[in-house]
Amino acid sequence: MSNPSPTDALFRFRQQQASRFADQQCISLAGDSPAMKQVRNQIAAAAASGASVMIRGADAAQLHEIAEAIHYRRHPDGQGALWTVDAEDALPNELSRVLQAMNRSQEPGTLLISSVDHLPAEQQVELLTASGRDDWSAPIVATQPDESQTEVVGISDELSALLSTIEIAVPPLAERPEDIPPLVELMLKELNREDDANVELAPDALDLLMIYVWPGELAELRHVVAKAHARCRGRVMTPQNLPRTLHHAVEHAAAAEDRPAPIDLDDYLGRVEAALVLRALELAGGNKAEAARLLGVSRPRLYRKLEQMGLVEPAAPRDKPTTEPTTAQEEPSAPDADEGIEFLPIDEEQ
Repeated sequence: MSNPSPTDALFRFRQQQASRFADQQCISLAGDSPAMKQVRNQIAAAAASGASVMIRGADAAQLHEIAEAIHYRRHPDGQGALWTVDAEDALPNELSRVLQAMNRSQEPGTLLISSVDHLPAEQQVELLTASGRDDWSAPIVATQPDESQTEVVGISDELSALLSTIEIAVPPLAERPEDIPPLVELMLKELNREDDANVELAPDALDLLMIYVWPGELAELRHVVAKAHARCRGRVMTPQNLPRTLHHAVEHAAAAEDRPAPIDLDDYLGRVEAALVLRALELAGGNKAEAARLLGVSRPRLYRKLEQMGLVEPAAPRDKPTTEPTTAQEEPSAPDADEGIEFLPIDEEQ
């Protein structure tokens, strides 16, 4: 039997990729959460439309696989080329080289740009110019990870408008813990097939995986499951097979939840004081003089508190006299004797 030609081998590889994404055996697309169901629906819509797509999320590798899924669902027969540029690690002339190859090719396909926000400004202009030609037919699928270890250039308004026909947002794994079980199931299935094993996950180990917040996203989950699978000596993966750092992180989170929340003393005393004022007014039948007596404060002080609470209108300032009084003035009243005194609880029996 003769060996397949390079062209036949390429088509076969593309068809295998298309089958992988169509069967939803791709770990990056797995999950039972409403968020991941929406992502899969958006992938289907993007594949059917042929429009340009922007994919955002925390895990760069997952975003790349989602972009591949869109391409291979557009070309399940293997007849479409996938041109890729990783803007974060690409050589200075990488985009130009890919655009030239696309121009020479007669094959339909997709241009996938990973970490598009790292694309230099002059290359963004080059991409806009190329995509604006009459003979341009390849939709662009771009990814933009939420966080990066290197400096980000940013995307121009013109390029953002070009790429945002369809936008797909993948939420962090910490926001969708219900996706952990199907994700781990797929990961174990792959590992068991590779190692000719039959390892299952114990329920308490799954609980531990679902409690952890996964700052490293899907890549960290893959790494942890692979390490635990390698350490497993039996058919059941237990919490003892999981890394110690995972146990420490979960214990620390549990201890933090057990700590009492800090008390804002000023806010607490203010709410207590307001409650006492309202109770005194209730007992006094709305009579402010009687309420002040129950609280042990002067009427002016009670009025000031009611103004702060928004229960009475602030008193209008008095106009100063234009001429000096000819009669003897009364002695100025002494300041409130209760200034600075906190309100005290009321004994309703009084």
